[in-house]
Parts: sequence; C-alpha cells; structure tokens
Amino acid sequence: MNPTFYLGGVLISKTITIAAPVRNRDWILQYYLDSLFRIDYPKELIELRFVINDSNDLTYDILSKFKSNMNDLYKKIHIDIYNRDVPIDERELSVRNNFIYEHLSKLKNFIISRTKTDYLFFLDTDILVPPDIINNLLKHNKDIVSGLIWNGYLANPKKPYLYPNIMRLEDGVYRHISNRAVRVADTITSSPSYSLMKVDLTGAVVLMSREVYKSIKYGFHPQGEDAYFCGMAQEKGFEIFCDVGLFCHHIMNKKLLREYLNEKESNTLPPYS
Repeated sequence: MNPTFYLGGVLISKTITIAAPVRNRDWILQYYLDSLFRIDYPKELIELRFVINDSNDLTYDILSKFKSNMNDLYKKIHIDIYNRDVPIDERELSVRNNFIYEHLSKLKNFIISRTKTDYLFFLDTDILVPPDIINNLLKHNKDIVSGLIWNGYLANPKKPYLYPNIMRLEDGVYRHISNRAVRVADTITSSPSYSLMKVDLTGAVVLMSREVYKSIKYGFHPQGEDAYFCGMAQEKGFEIFCDVGLFCHHIMNKKLLREYLNEKESNTLPPYS
C-alpha cells in the first residue's frame, strides 16, 4: 500500500517517477538535483530514474553520489546506463533527424518500460523547476500536462519566448504558440487556474498518467520525438495541456547557467557536497 500524506489539507497518495536521459551534464547536474530536491511533494512517493547514455564526463559520479546520499529519502532512485554511440546533439538538423530523435525515443521508451508509478514526469536535465511544479500539475487532473519553458535563448536571445515548448498543429506542421500569456510567463509568480492552455504538442517538462505512458510510445518525427508522442496521444483520444503559469528555467548551456546564477546571486543554488 502506498503511504499517504496531507499537504495544505489535501490528501496526497499518487506515486510519481521523475525521469530523464542524461548525457554529459556534469556542468548543471548539481543544480538540477537541487531543484528536484526542493520539489514540494513527499519524497516517499517519488521515484527518480536517470538513464546515462554515451557520457564521458562526471555525470555518473555525481548521480551515484546523489543516490548514495538521498536514496533513503525517496521511494527509489534508479541509475541505468544505455550507451548507443550516438553523435552529440549540437542542435544541427541533419544530426537530429538521422540520430537524435530516434535515440531519444529509444531512451524514453526504455524509461517507460521500467516505470510502474501512477504518473511519469519527464524532466530534461537542463531545466530547473519551481518547488510547486508537481502539486500544480496534478491539481489539473489531466492525463498529459506540462509546465512552460522557452527554447529560444540560442536562436533568438532577445525574444526566447518565440520558441516555447508548446505548439499547435496547423496544416500538418507544428507551430510555436507565442501569445501574450507565453511572453509574460517569466513574470508570473503563481499558477492561476486560467493559465491552463490546451495545446497539440508539448514536452521537456511534462507529467503523464499511467494510462498514457502505458499505451503510447515515442518514435521518430521530423519535429522531434515529442511530436510523434503527442500525435499518437491525440489519435488515442487524449487531450494535451500546458500550465503556462508554471514557468521553468531552461538552462541550455554553461553561459546561460552563469547568467542565471548571477541573476540569482542572492539565492545561489548550492551544489551538494
């Protein structure tokens, strides 16, 4: 029987797996893990699953130390290794189409095959989330719901909101949603109910029910493995949502991490010792 907890007077008993493929992330892993640790949800109900693939840095050491220090606090922490000798993702289109999207599909399907909890929360390892992320996603009672990130920090640094992780399908092509709610998302300090938006595609920081992840798999799509997954989900009758009030920081490289830490210098996230 799963343990039960009360948070803010609300009964909590749903088990959740937070999972991600991990490759050469030693530059941000300490901050990512600290962000996970701060999530305001009972750790006894959380499993963590990290799938290390083709890493040649300190990723494994950092995750192993975290597991050694924290395993008793969580329901379970899993570290898997799944090497496939795939080129590094440097956001070059031909590499992504020929290798990356299929590779990520296999890694995510590997995670799905080993997940047994009530919910699966895919959270990329370059994303830092607010502590209330899980509680606010769960309260919507949706089968597929995500937080919001901006992906345009490299492509359009002055307007990163033009490339969020949410899209609509128009004439057979997924196009980014960049309305006012998305553009001001980083200024919102809470998640009001009106911030829930129905979308056709989302990913990177997405919560899905067991009914979803046990009936749908990832696969190749020229716009990414999330496009394949979301298309299949809609074919099976599932609706897809994003809470644009749950803005998460997408730290896409070391330069952006330094900028983020300077911006937050009065509240710098300390690495685990």
